[in-house]
Amino acid sequence: MNNTIIVGIDFSDCSLNALSHAVTIAEKSNSNIVMVWVHRLTNEKDIVPKDQELIIYGAKQHFEELIKKYTPILGENNISYVIKQGRVYEEIQTLCEELDPMMLVIGTHGITGFSERWVGSNAYRMTLLVSVPVITIRGGVDVNTTISKILLPIDSTAETRQKLPLTALLAKYFNATIQVLAVYTSDYKSIKAKVDSYVKQVVKYLESNEIQYVVDSVRTTDLAEDIIKYAAEIDANLISIMDEQEKTALNFFTGSYAMQFVTKSPYPILISHSKNIYSTISKN
Repeated sequence: MNNTIIVGIDFSDCSLNALSHAVTIAEKSNSNIVMVWVHRLTNEKDIVPKDQELIIYGAKQHFEELIKKYTPILGENNISYVIKQGRVYEEIQTLCEELDPMMLVIGTHGITGFSERWVGSNAYRMTLLVSVPVITIRGGVDVNTTISKILLPIDSTAETRQKLPLTALLAKYFNATIQVLAVYTSDYKSIKAKVDSYVKQVVKYLESNEIQYVVDSVRTTDLAEDIIKYAAEIDANLISIMDEQEKTALNFFTGSYAMQFVTKSPYPILISHSKNIYSTISKN
């Protein structure tokens, strides 16, 4: 993993909002930004080569304007762009494999471009295909990019703790508070004890790295809905989850909880994968 953030761009307001969030993270983390636009023809027979050249030329002009806008903010960090042609998810997956970025940031709804391929289950499918953490931002999210409070739900799955290092790293960059939320999906004492044990480990980690935190708990039968509601109550800027949370009878019918977060949350969602294990951040 290197200090690069890839941002999916289709020049819609949604993707530009995602870029604004990514630039803020890049500024704090001393990272480079790589914007990627995937040109996909809807009907090759209806578009002549000259039209394609004009479309690509227009994309390059837009990219140059974005580079001019954000270069002063990023300072010594670099902002560049890549133009691909093909299937959006395949091209971005390949780029992630090539660059091994810190994360991918995408908008999940827009007026054009990604709106047809990213919103809903397609956006969730992208988070599964790439091997790096993904931040998804729905259209209509406040452009305020400050991260001051991160909601970190902890459930009874062993994987739930693997999102902690990256979440803590972001908190460190922004001097943010992590709201640790013990999530009880069952009244069984053994399940509650496991969640409590994981929360204690999380607290120990945060204290050792001098990160501000608050601990709370919630009993839920609808994990995604209740966590999103809790995020509203505490005015969270980011919700950190794994690519899958606990499995219950409910999400058998409504779809995975991660997919529900992507499609329903008005807050940016940081999705980590169970195979992404980050080294412990050192104390200052």
